[in-house]
Amino acid sequence: MEIEKAGTKNILQDAHNFVLGIPKSFRDRVCEECGWSEATFYRRAKSKNGFSNAEREKIISVMNQILRKSMLLQQKKFKI
Repeated sequence: MEIEKAGTKNILQDAHNFVLGIPKSFRDRVCEECGWSEATFYRRAKSKNGFSNAEREKIISVMNQILRKSMLLQQKKFKI
């Protein structure tokens, strides 16, 4: 694995920070797309009640977008 210059000289720290940022990005985007507050997001995440088809589709769409965008950003930092 060839490494380009990353944020620090510690690849583990860079990778860890990258992974830690994904849940916040996901939460913020789902809240924006569904019109939820952060409290509603966590309440819905713990709830045993289902989601509407529109909510389900939006959550899956946001997840896919966040993961794709995150991977593209990381590929700019690291060459595999």
